[in-house]
Amino acid sequence: MTVYLMNSAVMPAGTYGLYVYRRASIDDLRQVQVLAGEYRSAIGYPQNADLIERWTDVRPPVTRIETRFSDGDKALMMRLKSRVDPAAKGAPVSENPADWEFAWVEFHAGPDTEMM
Repeated sequence: MTVYLMNSAVMPAGTYGLYVYRRASIDDLRQVQVLAGEYRSAIGYPQNADLIERWTDVRPPVTRIETRFSDGDKALMMRLKSRVDPAAKGAPVSENPADWEFAWVEFHAGPDTEMM
C-alpha cells in the first residue's frame, strides 16, 4: 500500500474502482509525514509545501508526479475550500487551516464498468 500526500483530490485517469472520501485533519497531515515514513509526496506547489511545513514542522518534497493508485492505496489531500482566481494561481494562499479541507481518499480496485 502506498500513502500519497496531495494538494488536490484527483482520481487518476483509468483508475476505475471505489473511492472512499473521509474527513482528515492537520494532525493526520503531521502523522503521515512522521509516522508513515514512506509516503509519496505529490505536492506540486511550493506555497502548499510552505504551509504544510508551517503547520507540521515537516516540509514535504515538492514533486509533480503522476499518481497511479493500486488497490488499497490512500491519499491525504489538502485543498482550498473555494476556487482560486486563475489570475492569482501560484500566488500565496490563505494560511488559515479553516480555509482548507483535509481528507483521506482510499482506493479500492473494481470492475472496469460504468455506474448506473
